[in-house]
Amino acid sequence: MTFIKYGAIQLIAYALDMGAFVLLVALFEDHPILANIAGKGIAGVFAFFLHRHFTFQSFHGSAKAQAVRYFSLLAINIPVASVLFSVGLYFVDSPAPVKFVCDVVCVALTYWISKLFVFHSNTRTPADRAEGI
Repeated sequence: MTFIKYGAIQLIAYALDMGAFVLLVALFEDHPILANIAGKGIAGVFAFFLHRHFTFQSFHGSAKAQAVRYFSLLAINIPVASVLFSVGLYFVDSPAPVKFVCDVVCVALTYWISKLFVFHSNTRTPADRAEGI
């Protein structure tokens, strides 16, 4: 159930990222890289709060420490996704499906890293026990 919550929030965050990107590119057409960074930043802040309070219900520990770990993970995720995308394009000459597969892989990886290291809880909930965690 936690992974489903994570995926739903990631879909909304992705829509927010793309929406902000498209809006900012329309407003500042000469700066698509900055628009991309801003969109990812907006989506990242949104996703952090929802993952902390809804997905993982992680009210223990320091929110500041969790935020540092979460945004560090996002900073690492961007180059990892770019490398996966480049490698995928070496084998498949169609960017859209390669990007989709890379995004799915990165969401799965960041889910597990977030669950284990960012929003980690020392106590196991009944849902965690049911998932075998």
